[in-house]
Amino acid sequence: MLSEERRTEQVSLGSRASARLAGSDIRDEFGLETLDMNMGPQHPAMHGLLRLILELDGETVVRCDPVMGYLHRSKEKISENRMYPAVVPITDRIDYMNNIAMEYGYCLAVEKLLDVEITPRADAIRALMNEFGRIMSHIPSVGFLMLELGAFTPILYAFRERERIQSIFEAVTGARMMFHYIRIGGVKADLPEGMPEKMWEYIEGLESRFDNDFVDLIEGNEIFRARTRGVGKMTPEKALEMGLTGVPLRCTGVPFDVRKHYPYGWYKNLDFDVVTDAAGDVEGSYRCRIGEVRQSIRMIKQILENLPEGEVMADMGRRLRPREGDGIGRVESARGEYAVHVVSDGSDTPYRVHYRTPCTVNMQLLQEIVPGHYLPDIMPIMGLIDPVSGAWDK
Repeated sequence: MLSEERRTEQVSLGSRASARLAGSDIRDEFGLETLDMNMGPQHPAMHGLLRLILELDGETVVRCDPVMGYLHRSKEKISENRMYPAVVPITDRIDYMNNIAMEYGYCLAVEKLLDVEITPRADAIRALMNEFGRIMSHIPSVGFLMLELGAFTPILYAFRERERIQSIFEAVTGARMMFHYIRIGGVKADLPEGMPEKMWEYIEGLESRFDNDFVDLIEGNEIFRARTRGVGKMTPEKALEMGLTGVPLRCTGVPFDVRKHYPYGWYKNLDFDVVTDAAGDVEGSYRCRIGEVRQSIRMIKQILENLPEGEVMADMGRRLRPREGDGIGRVESARGEYAVHVVSDGSDTPYRVHYRTPCTVNMQLLQEIVPGHYLPDIMPIMGLIDPVSGAWDK
């Protein structure tokens, strides 16, 4: 039990941190000062190139200002100087942990300008590969969260699964990372012979070992609960006010998912649930990602059981010149709603391309929920957001 003096000291420290948040002078009644500290941009625990300017009162964070831009590569401007098909490889390098979704959003936007009809088989394969991509992103995210909490085993299991899915992508697309598979009008190539059976075999195996390798290993662990429960907590109202999407929004109990509310492609034909959690903290975000992996397995099975026959690419000619106007493609990526706005002037290159990535929006959450937490809690909160530096810096 804490002594009365120690309990009073903790209350005093918390009051001083709260007072500074309200804008009081840096010196308190004890003549102490807060400490300004840089975390990043090259920090071993950071999710990419990100700098956090922190103000600390002991171990308590009083202020957290994220500074982005260290990986800015002018993706939008580069896209505006390439012909429409040549933009797809650019999108692969935005969210490189879930790049198949980046391709999908761009192609949907251009296809609206072209008024092209995608074949049922191409639509189904797009959804199939996107759900494999979601699993390939969510499982390592859980592994990274546990690594930040000091558990090393889950990340080994996570990358084992990621490697196996990358092997599937390599067999289908010819690449392990930058796929360039979803094309304007369909997909690059049909599934290789025997691939649906191999996919089914892998999904059955993942489903059988998922609880043992991840859920049973993590849930119920006292350290995991202590480091995640109540950490990074936010309300649904605050999440909606900030424009959050994806798991950071759904872990507060808001059941918004682009695949369900604005269905696109083959998702109109799939039966799945939007996974939510009422906790609104790091633990709730973990449960959401675990649930979404299960829903992705469910959708993959539905697609493989009812995979249409036919062509995988629409006939559109060699040189694309969309009509004047604009098109918007919206997809549910592993990190939230990803939207692409393409403006055409009638030429063979886009007049304007804008990528609205969920990481750019979700990262503002750090300023809101990190203050008041201890310094070691920053990394689990980053795990709640699950950012990718290529997505917030385009």
